[in-house]
Formats: sequence, C-alpha cells, structure tokens
Amino acid sequence: MIRNIIFDVGRVLVEYDPFTYMKRRGYTDEEQEIIRKAVFQNPLWLTADRGPIETAELINGFAANAPGHEELIRDAYGHAEGTVWEMPYTMGWIKGLKKKGYKLYVLSNYAKDLFERTRDKMPFLPYMDGVVFSHECHLMKPEREIFQYLCDVYSLLPAESVFIDDSQENIEAARNFGIHGICFIGYEDAARQLEELLELYDEDDRMVYCAE
Repeated sequence: MIRNIIFDVGRVLVEYDPFTYMKRRGYTDEEQEIIRKAVFQNPLWLTADRGPIETAELINGFAANAPGHEELIRDAYGHAEGTVWEMPYTMGWIKGLKKKGYKLYVLSNYAKDLFERTRDKMPFLPYMDGVVFSHECHLMKPEREIFQYLCDVYSLLPAESVFIDDSQENIEAARNFGIHGICFIGYEDAARQLEELLELYDEDDRMVYCAE
C-alpha cells in the first residue's frame, strides 16, 4: 500500500523559472545572457543548494563571473525571489490528498537564502508531515543518501512511498532506492499517474487480504 507521497518543490508545487523572471524584470537579451551564465548556470548555485556558503560570498562569486557587471548581478540576485511563484493547482491537490489520509512530505534541493525569501509562496508547508530541504541536511538529489535521510528521519518505508519530481534523474535515483517515482511534466498528467498508482496498490493489498 502507498502511504507516503513525497513532493519536489520547484516546478512541481511552485513554479521556478529564471527566464520568465528576467524578462519580467526588463533585462535586455544581452543582460539576460550575462545573468544566466553568472548566476543561474554557475556551479555556485548548486553549492548554495547544499548549504555551506554564506549569502555575501555567494553574491561575490556570481559577480566575479561577470567582470564589469557587478551592479547587474547584484540586482538580479537581489530580486531572485521573483523566480518562484505559486501554482493554481497546488493547494487543492495537497488538501485533497491530505483529506484521503496520505502522509505528505517535501524533498527538495533548495538554497537557504532563496528559501527564506520565498517561504511565503509555499502555503502548503503546514500541511506536510515532514520536510527535507538540501540546505538543511547538506545532501542533494539525486544522491542516495538524501533518500535514506528522509526515510530515517520520518520512519518511511520506501515501498510504501511515491516521489514526484520534474527530473528524470531524480526519479531514477528514487526508484533505485526502492521508492516509486512519477516524473512531473504537468499537473494533470502527474495527478492521473498518482491516482492510477494509488489504485493499483490499494487493489493489490485487497487481493492479498482476500487471499489470506
């Protein structure tokens, strides 16, 4: 039986879109390219997800990747909470699953500074039975250790859990650990796959119960 539903956050429960953010900020195409390379595609972005870097050091590292454009980089990162916004389906989805009695969890790569600046865009967090962000445990998807950490902390059985993430690599890592996986390409598709999976395992459990 599936008892636990584990969600990624970015591009699943909230939108995360640096490109739309840069357009909304009114940066020129040239400025967007500079910001993209210096910030969002900078290895330091992933370092921040793991957690051991201070915000000032992070910004200085981004600026160092774009000599002569420090003001632009500081402006872009200074408003980076604009890369994240709520999705219209999320709360209905979470409340519906909660009402059905499933335990809900978050497992997400997320930098501390950006999390603190976007926490208000995650009204689903109080509905979660457990939350693991990479910056807190210093582990990251798709590392096996982060799935082990989640299961250890919240006493989850992998076979009773399903993970929903927009990265196929992360889904494969979850499956290799023994957790069921759904690769998120859109809400309707993911919700359908989840319902089919839940029904399948409920049916299997009923069959085993009847056989006994």
